[in-house]
Amino acid sequence: MLYRFSHITVLICLSLLFFSCSNNAPKIEQLPLSVKNNFNLLQKDPQFVLYINFKSMNKTPFWKANVSDSLLNAERTFGSLLNTFKVATGASISEGLDELYYSNSWMGENSIVLKGIFDRKKLNDYLANDSNFSKAAAKDGTPVYMKNDNRLYFFFKDNFSICASNYMTIIDGMTAVKDTSKTGLLENPEMISAIEKIYNKENLWMISKEQMFIRGIFMNFLESKIEADGKNEQKEIDSNKISIENIYDKISSVSFSAKMENDLNFYIQTEFKNGETANFFKTYITGLLSLSKLASTVKGNQKSPADKILEYTKVENYDNTVLIIMNINNSNINDFRKGSIINKPN
Repeated sequence: MLYRFSHITVLICLSLLFFSCSNNAPKIEQLPLSVKNNFNLLQKDPQFVLYINFKSMNKTPFWKANVSDSLLNAERTFGSLLNTFKVATGASISEGLDELYYSNSWMGENSIVLKGIFDRKKLNDYLANDSNFSKAAAKDGTPVYMKNDNRLYFFFKDNFSICASNYMTIIDGMTAVKDTSKTGLLENPEMISAIEKIYNKENLWMISKEQMFIRGIFMNFLESKIEADGKNEQKEIDSNKISIENIYDKISSVSFSAKMENDLNFYIQTEFKNGETANFFKTYITGLLSLSKLASTVKGNQKSPADKILEYTKVENYDNTVLIIMNINNSNINDFRKGSIINKPN
């Protein structure tokens, strides 16, 4: 009977019922200069940028209790490049490998920077005797290794840095970068400004300003919503009116970040071009979550893992920013492992 009421009215009423408006925005963490200094090795106009600080996370209680074993197992299982470095140098995501920087372009080129404590001689000896790798050289003569099966090139930038890419032209550019070079991502002030707005920067974050990438995120959401609603008809979209179908055009950036201590707080952060659109999006998302919470309450003891996740999810709006925040802790992590945020109705 609930769905007989006006959809917008229900969303607004339930939003007010389940979510309170907060005027105190979380504190934005400063972008460390040591991190920013490595941006000259990344692409100038990436589709997205990813940063992971393993060193800061693997000391936390949450990592030790819930994360490290599964990630170490993934390293062994998939025989990834990280596993190669682990076998050859002893550096792994739990010890020795401190940071990972990753940027990717719309055409598929990527730039990767690994920071940590590496045994260069041990790695050279290991790779020289492994037929899965070939040796080449960059334009400036820097020794470069290539993993034959996926043609991933990589080299030592210094004793604490390994750079990699799937394109040799990217490698040539990375070998030419000096500590003081204002190249790569540092030449993109709009992306730097967007990164500085991310709330959590110490542990893990990913950001995109690429409109087609953002559009893809929202199109996937819409397809899930259409399937859930059982509607396949196309409807005409008025570009002058704010709607969930065209909202991606009014977004400046989308980022994902995490803060890990005893718990893990995961942020989905959307920066809009104006406050009106941000408020619309916040109302829409809180309405959807509220409807899901109401349906979950009716189920009682029959709640699915996705239903339980909603209890640890909140939405906040500050000026042009909308935050979807999920708290993951020792008591609910199994629900996050089993569940999906968007489930088809039974």
